Amino acid sequence: MYRQELYNGVAYSLLGDTLVYLLAISFGAGNIALGYISSASYIAGIVLPFVPQMFQGRNHIKVQSLVWVLRGMVCLLYLGFFVISGDFAVLLLLVVYTLFNIFRMVGIALNDSTLKNISSVSNRGKVVANVNAAYQSSSIVVRVLTALFLGIQRFSGLVGLVALQMVGVVVNLLASREMSLIPSRSTIVYKKGRTVMVLLKEAMGSVTFRRRLILRWISTAVAVIFGLTTPFLRIELGLSNSVVVLYSVTLGVSVMAASYISKQFSDRLGSRPLVFFSTLFSLFFFMAWVLVTKSVSPVWFFILGFFTNFFVSLISLLTYRLVAQVMPDEETVAFNSMVNFVIAIIAFGVGILSGFLADKADFARSLFTLDGRATGNGYTLVFLFAIVLTSIETLVASRLQELGAYSSQAAAQVIFSMHGLRAVSMIEKL
Repeated sequence: MYRQELYNGVAYSLLGDTLVYLLAISFGAGNIALGYISSASYIAGIVLPFVPQMFQGRNHIKVQSLVWVLRGMVCLLYLGFFVISGDFAVLLLLVVYTLFNIFRMVGIALNDSTLKNISSVSNRGKVVANVNAAYQSSSIVVRVLTALFLGIQRFSGLVGLVALQMVGVVVNLLASREMSLIPSRSTIVYKKGRTVMVLLKEAMGSVTFRRRLILRWISTAVAVIFGLTTPFLRIELGLSNSVVVLYSVTLGVSVMAASYISKQFSDRLGSRPLVFFSTLFSLFFFMAWVLVTKSVSPVWFFILGFFTNFFVSLISLLTYRLVAQVMPDEETVAFNSMVNFVIAIIAFGVGILSGFLADKADFARSLFTLDGRATGNGYTLVFLFAIVLTSIETLVASRLQELGAYSSQAAAQVIFSMHGLRAVSMIEKL
């Protein structure tokens, strides 16, 4: 599975959000469209409730490899950019990217089942972190190469962006082939009457399920908002395509760092205290995004992006683990479909609202003053929205119960002391 994730990291880096943002901006897409792109990878979850019915009784690895092929082949339609432009090009991009994410989301829902089958409760945090590290390592390498490629004047525009998409299609086929080689006798199960609303009602009726799901959903919403920092650099700061891709490299490194921390601490300390502390740090860094002005050196945006994404990604990994702990074994696909269905609705609303807030740039820039001078930027309202959601995360995390997890005070003594860190490191080596 690790080799498949290596290919997948390359494929998604070429077919996914960063290059899609750059294509959209090159055709003059507005903030609402960019907000939709930021949420599109989650919006596709709206189709997941139909997955168990469509593929009932079929081997989930075979279905997963099939949808992975389809997600790449649909991107061949990007070749149409050579014959259309303007609003029609933006529309084509949004349609293709939506289809891409529909197939991708189906695969991800099945991938949760794969991870559950190849790991145990005791090592699931480590397995998830290792899989994520394999994905991110290949992603970082290809993004560096992409930045160098786009740095060449001849390939800095449409030709270069579409050519990279076509390379992504080829690598995606390799990822699909590797996926098909994963041994599994697990089949997709559908229980009549077990609809999204039934599963949602049952889950929300349990305090354990409810708080974990709320954390998962809000963490996704915050990730959607943070995704808009990529077009922010292109639109607000006017940075080149190659520099924006380098920013995505910085974000990839931060995700790898988050995966490492998750692997080191989540299985030993529990996810709850780590989520709680991560939300506090996220609040601080989002406030920095609220107040920073475009006159600041781009280097600081890279640093700010690294630390913010580190905590946003860490929260996402930990909330995924929290939900996986209570996921019913006999209804894994159906349960994931329900979770991602709600995520789709939330992500769509958050993406569109964030785009709407980004359109209020003139008001946002004059919202705060420091020493008589306006501070902030065109996306200040967007980042304030992230602060509101992160504050809710903090409150929910503080009330969450997790069996075997450290208390916040005990976890702090480990995390914020050299003695505690050395102790965890030594345990890991045993």
